[in-house]
Amino acid sequence: MNFKPVLFKIMLFSLVIFSGCEKDRETENISTITYFPTIQLNGDQWNTIKQGGAWSDQGATANEGESSINLITTGSVDVNTPGVYTIQYTAINKDGFSASEYRYIGVISPSVEGKDISGQYKRNAGALGVSTVTKISDNFYYSNNVGGVAVPDPSLGVYFYHYDTGLLDVPFQRTPGNAFECLNETITEGEKYSWVVINSGYGAALRTFIKQ
Repeated sequence: MNFKPVLFKIMLFSLVIFSGCEKDRETENISTITYFPTIQLNGDQWNTIKQGGAWSDQGATANEGESSINLITTGSVDVNTPGVYTIQYTAINKDGFSASEYRYIGVISPSVEGKDISGQYKRNAGALGVSTVTKISDNFYYSNNVGGVAVPDPSLGVYFYHYDTGLLDVPFQRTPGNAFECLNETITEGEKYSWVVINSGYGAALRTFIKQ
């Protein structure tokens, strides 16, 4: 009986297993590092201009670790039409992870220039929570209680614009631990304002706040 072919097959099989083990040893405990994109805005994030005024985007820079990477910029501003415009900057790293930053431009109608809507506003339903509206600059404000909850905290505040008679705008924005935007934002100057809060923890109800 000839055992040589059988022995050869056993040796070849052992060699394949050994080679596979060696390859596993070479690759085990090896990990790769991904650097998530970071974006730095040039200039201010929140901007206000008069209707018909001039606007020039100062842009942004993006990095992956120590290396700069390309940015995708979307959005535009119509300086002749009152409203709030958002410029979005997006960067994608080599592993496909993306990051975005935002710039906001409020184009303000002459009809509301210099008007001040700051003060205390109390929601007329739900927890009847009070929102303190603080003026940051002309026609640009901060509310510390977007939903009118009983006890506001820093994660429930939003920035917004009063850009035309009867109109507000709360654009999509990141806040500590949350992201908010509002729809159907209106105001009766000196009396009340209303909006629908867009956030997973809130319903679709129109929330109205009465000036105190």
